[in-house]
Amino acid sequence: MKQTICTVGDIIYIDKMPDSYDKIALANVIKKADVKLFNLENVLSDKPIYGSSYCGGVWLLAKEDTLDDTLEFGFNGCSFANNHTMDYSYEGLFSSLNAVKKRNLPVSGAGKNLEEAADYAVIETENGKCGLISLCSSFNDAARAGSPSDDLPGRPGLNPLRFSTVYHISPEHMKALREISEATHIDGRRNRSRMGGYTPYVPEGCFGFGDYVFCESEFEGKTSKVNTTDMQRTENTIKKALSECENVIVNIHSHEIKHDTDDEPDDFLIEFARKCIDAGASAVVGTGTHQLKGIEIYKGKPIFYSLGNFIFHSDSAFWMPDDYREKYNMPFGLTSKEMINIRSQNGKRGLHSDVNNFRSLMPFMTFENGKLTKLVLNPIRLDMHTGFPALADENETKIIFDYLCKYSKPFGTVLEIENANIEVKLCD
Repeated sequence: MKQTICTVGDIIYIDKMPDSYDKIALANVIKKADVKLFNLENVLSDKPIYGSSYCGGVWLLAKEDTLDDTLEFGFNGCSFANNHTMDYSYEGLFSSLNAVKKRNLPVSGAGKNLEEAADYAVIETENGKCGLISLCSSFNDAARAGSPSDDLPGRPGLNPLRFSTVYHISPEHMKALREISEATHIDGRRNRSRMGGYTPYVPEGCFGFGDYVFCESEFEGKTSKVNTTDMQRTENTIKKALSECENVIVNIHSHEIKHDTDDEPDDFLIEFARKCIDAGASAVVGTGTHQLKGIEIYKGKPIFYSLGNFIFHSDSAFWMPDDYREKYNMPFGLTSKEMINIRSQNGKRGLHSDVNNFRSLMPFMTFENGKLTKLVLNPIRLDMHTGFPALADENETKIIFDYLCKYSKPFGTVLEIENANIEVKLCD
């Protein structure tokens, strides 16, 4: 069985498409695939609704008909696990899921409880079925879906991927940290909670400072590990999906980074992606950080650590709770867009000022009887004014190619430019 899968990065679609925008060339490429996936990164509602006390950075809400425009690109599968899923609490969650399901669009990553949020969606095509599993590692804990107990229903929310981080520091720095903790009493309440059995102790040989765990080490830096419960649940879901699907795609939305820039995946993300492939996933697709990361071919299967954006309107919110005004100490009476302009200095700082957030890819994967036989990367460039995508020209393709070569090199991935696209060289 031969099946082709196309996937894109994050879609934050709030401003209406201008009449001058032509999506046909892009849609014609996407529609060539059997399976066409995207990540919905804003809430959908046609009315003002309650904003959560937290958000994914800004409260993102769009009208329902933006989804109709999005589907004109040809998409037939949707992820909805990201840091904006719960921007508008349960009302926004269910409004969005209802809008998606009303259009018979398979969706994964969020639901009325953890079992529904963690389940796979099935995309049925003429060339077999494809399963889609979606998770998010960047979230407020209140956004996490929960399982029912014997007495209570489960909690609505997103499918979580939790992780733990340890910071490694020198003996000299550890001594200073302990002195700071003792002098400031930053851990006073937490230590009493540990003594009462309410808060777990940190691992032996480590020191808890605030919310962080530090260990003495010969090297300084950080390491992170995936949560075993969330990993096992995902592995089980992959195996369950493979019982009826030819291929299974795992989408992971993650804003975590290894060092100080958005171009390197954190340790736990690499661990998670490889374990998904070990469990039988056909590909792992990362979204979240709004720029591209490297590509790895692991055991013959692709891992895209971040695809960047497909439609990018994160500075276009038209409704927001008063928390945004309060956060930035702005006066009353401003519209959402006026507040965003103040925060961004009229687009001179923030995500929308960085051209790297407007370069992306549409991977086009061909699987034959479960084996990846061809991987073509269609480069795209988003307009920095409108946030809408188009196929990249020759110059932009070369920029994207050079960038990918640099950040994919640590994974041993070999890329070539072929017929205006980028192709990954696969080993026989």
